[in-house]
Amino acid sequence: MKALLMGGAILVAVAALVFALSACGGSSGSSASEQAVQKQADVYAIDRIERSFHESISKKNIDEMVGLFAPHATGTFGPGKTATGKEEIRSVWLKSKAWEPTTHWLSDHPAYKLKVTVDGDRGTLHFECHFIDVDTGKIAALTAGNLDVARIDGRWLITNFVGSTTELKI
Repeated sequence: MKALLMGGAILVAVAALVFALSACGGSSGSSASEQAVQKQADVYAIDRIERSFHESISKKNIDEMVGLFAPHATGTFGPGKTATGKEEIRSVWLKSKAWEPTTHWLSDHPAYKLKVTVDGDRGTLHFECHFIDVDTGKIAALTAGNLDVARIDGRWLITNFVGSTTELKI
C-alpha cells in the first residue's frame, strides 16, 4: 500500500512538473513558429487581393473589385483624383477605360514584381498591371498599384489605393 501511495505521489509530481514546463518554457518555441505560420498566411491572403483585383478587371466584375476595399478606403487614380468610400471607388472604376463595353482587356501582372509586407494587422501591396488587348494581342496599358491593406474583421482589405505609372521618371 505504501508503494502504491508513493508511486501515485510521484506520478502527480511528474505530471505537475510537465505541465509547469510546458506552460512556461515550451511556449516560446511554438509561439515563434506559430507567428511564422501566421505571417505566411497573411502574405498569402494579401497576395490574393492582387489576384482578385486583376480577375475582377478582366471579368468586369465591379462587385468583386469593390469588395476588396474597406468601407472607408481611399483610392487615388491620378493627381487630384481621390475617391473615398466604396461607392466613390465604384464610380471611378465604372468610368475607367477598363470597364467600357468595347474594351476587351485581360489584366495581368508580372509576378516577380509583386511585393507584400506584413506588420501585425497592417501591410502593403505593390504590383504592376499589364492590360492586354484581347482583340489585338498587344499591351494596351501599363500601370501599377501601391496599396495599404489591413485585417478588418478577420479579412484583409484595401484601405488606401494609389495608382501610378510603371515608369521611373527622374
